[in-house]
Amino acid sequence: MTEAVWIIFAFGLGAGVKTLGLPPLIGYLAAGFAISASSQFIGLPAESTAALQHLAHLGVLLLLFTVGLKLKVKSLARPEVIGGGLIHFFISCAIFTPGIYYFMDISLYTALMLAVALSFSSTVLAAKVLEGKRELRAFHGRVAIGILVIQDLIALFVMSLTSGSTPSMWALVVFGIPLLRPVFYKLLDFSGQDELLVLLGLLLALVVGGFGFESVGLSSELGALAFGALLANHPRSSELSKALWSIKEVLLMQKIRCYGNSCKRLTLNMYCLPLTM
Repeated sequence: MTEAVWIIFAFGLGAGVKTLGLPPLIGYLAAGFAISASSQFIGLPAESTAALQHLAHLGVLLLLFTVGLKLKVKSLARPEVIGGGLIHFFISCAIFTPGIYYFMDISLYTALMLAVALSFSSTVLAAKVLEGKRELRAFHGRVAIGILVIQDLIALFVMSLTSGSTPSMWALVVFGIPLLRPVFYKLLDFSGQDELLVLLGLLLALVVGGFGFESVGLSSELGALAFGALLANHPRSSELSKALWSIKEVLLMQKIRCYGNSCKRLTLNMYCLPLTM
């Protein structure tokens, strides 16, 4: 019965914001936050279960994998991408750090860490909006996703410094993954057009990219995005993206509740940074 309330409430807010010309995803997020905030007053058990959070995370991995299928790696080396990502990061930190330090009774280090966290954007939200408008392949769409990837790399670097932990030595293996591109291309050609194509996409996005990167101390979301970008130049990349579309949409709907309960792994940029030394 509780799930029925969530679905009805999410549909109502999603349809409402759509009439205003906004993406329905904003309504879904608002529904999650509203359900979470009101649960203590009306008794709705809004705590996310482990299974629900896991399904939501799989949906994020599939979304980022399909985004990578439409992303050209060489577009990341463009001046507007690198410059835009770095300029946005430094300006955000320069603006937020003194403001947070002045208005909040915290240390300068804590203020800086909060400013760093606020400088990151939501890759999932931006990708979903661009995908809905069919603008992922447009110039501004490629630049936006490229800037978000730069932010993700900065976040990984900051997390390594602040947490005191570094990726495993086996993480160096990821630099040799592009050498295996012909193997993945042959697998994509061999998979045909049936269920084997869908299973190959799930294998690369969730197992090789997601679990593989996570097992060596790297972000599973970054792994899914990287493996999608690895196959972006293949003639069947669009076909693979369409084959995963329905599975991705169903899993992403699980984010409604997790977002409303501050689920930490729903976006590539929602990082848990330590606020004390």
